[in-house]
Amino acid sequence: MQKLMSAGVVSRHHSEGDGRRTYLHLEQDTLVSLGTASPVAVPRRVLFVCTGNAARSHLAAALWRQASTIPAASAGTHPADRINPGTIDVAARRELDLPIVQPQRFDDVLDPDDLVVTVCDRAHEVPKVPGEMHWSIPDPVDNGPEAFDAVYDELERRIGALASRFDLAKPPPTRKE
Repeated sequence: MQKLMSAGVVSRHHSEGDGRRTYLHLEQDTLVSLGTASPVAVPRRVLFVCTGNAARSHLAAALWRQASTIPAASAGTHPADRINPGTIDVAARRELDLPIVQPQRFDDVLDPDDLVVTVCDRAHEVPKVPGEMHWSIPDPVDNGPEAFDAVYDELERRIGALASRFDLAKPPPTRKE
């Protein structure tokens, strides 16, 4: 494991949920540079799930809609009352089209044909969430604008890598300076 970490192929961190679990992250950029990333079956929809459906999952779904023609939705295992203001602020700063909608419960949104991507450890650790993919993204809530920017950047990177593996991927948008 140390050799893979030293080579930049994987990284490791502890769960934000129970703190005892350790998650390994396969560094997609390293695999792409080696030419080992392969196409995957195209899902009917991608469902991004976090605990509150107030930050990470909404950003992920909005970023996905920018990167792919495959539909996206977001949900939470324990939905908050509203989207976090920090989420709305980072989307505005980055000129991301973020629909301001009521957070939704995972059970009410899930379709059996969805590709489920959990974007937080707590949602991944809920037994009924069929996390076909898990991205351990730190919770930006209560950590300031820099944390929201870091989450945005990490989600944008991961979504770009995943969308590029589907035939229906759009070219990345040009950044406005």
